Amino acid sequence: MRSHLLLVSTFAATLGIAAFGFADPPGAKGGASVGVSLGGARPATSASVSATAAGGASTPAGSPAAAAPPPGDAKSKAVQSPYGAALAKGHAAYRARDYPAAMQAYREAIAADGSDPSGYYFLGEAQIAGGSTVEADASFAAGLRNAGNKDEVRAKLLFVVADLRERQGKWLDAKKGWEEYAQFLSTHPGVKGYAATATDRTKVADARIDLDTKYAPVRQRIEDRIKENANPPPAADESPRPAPAPAPAKKK
Repeated sequence: MRSHLLLVSTFAATLGIAAFGFADPPGAKGGASVGVSLGGARPATSASVSATAAGGASTPAGSPAAAAPPPGDAKSKAVQSPYGAALAKGHAAYRARDYPAAMQAYREAIAADGSDPSGYYFLGEAQIAGGSTVEADASFAAGLRNAGNKDEVRAKLLFVVADLRERQGKWLDAKKGWEEYAQFLSTHPGVKGYAATATDRTKVADARIDLDTKYAPVRQRIEDRIKENANPPPAADESPRPAPAPAPAKKK
């Protein structure tokens, strides 16, 4: 009996450590997901994760993007390593919606191990939640530069970059981002992803691009009318003002 319980405990601990490789960023309090909704197009994660290899912190399902990438080789990082401890602190702050503290903790994780792209990913998600989209853009770019052959991480970052382009209203770039994400999934069949989401979002981007093109003449007319109203011509019933009389010549 005792040996049976020991076996079950060992198996459960192994699952808890491995779970971090498939965990999304920690959700905000109340189950809120990272970022804004995409009209139902983004798939939601189905279950929360009980523990992480980065520090044993609870990591409920967060961003409804693809299953989160592993933060490097879990076997090479101790549970309470500086990197793992910083990530755990960041996750706790994120769940409490203390986004500045979460950002700081994720920066500490990056300082401890700047080669792991997951740190940049978590930092970018916290920056988006805190309203710092420009900084998030830079964090995601850094993550992609450090992704190397970590295909799960790269797919995750490509997803959030395309999503960020939508938030920024850059629909041409968003379409390009979703196409790049879909292409990556098609050439890496072993990577878990959401090709259907990319297809749906590409259609949305196409519709917005078409709408912007058709609306351009109307927008130009509105801008011209605003300029006219800012400098209105004289009313029709107003008599033109006479030119000022010349100054009298000085007597010699």
